[in-house]
Amino acid sequence: MTIYNAVIRSGTITMYDYGNVYDNKKHYGQLTPPVYDMGSIPKDFPMYLSYGGQDELSDVQDVKTLLESVKDHDPNKLVVQYKEDYAHADFVFGVNAKEVVYDPMIKFFKNH
Repeated sequence: MTIYNAVIRSGTITMYDYGNVYDNKKHYGQLTPPVYDMGSIPKDFPMYLSYGGQDELSDVQDVKTLLESVKDHDPNKLVVQYKEDYAHADFVFGVNAKEVVYDPMIKFFKNH
């Protein structure tokens, strides 16, 4: 089972699923991966979330699940950036990643 399938099937955000009960038990002491408690993130903690429409590893639906879990976050402390044409590696290797992703992110954190 991929991480994508786990999020879509359960509607929750969990730690990595090793794909079998033996390895999950070995790493987590339980048969399934633990759920992250996204509600425990302080509401005033600065967060900059950037994701791409072509990313198969961090799927748009998965990000929507994450965003739903932080919907009560202080809007002045949360920036969500969506780049329709970005895939996973574009955030690192994209020729315009500095201008499109990293310059705005650095500005955000300098302000917070």
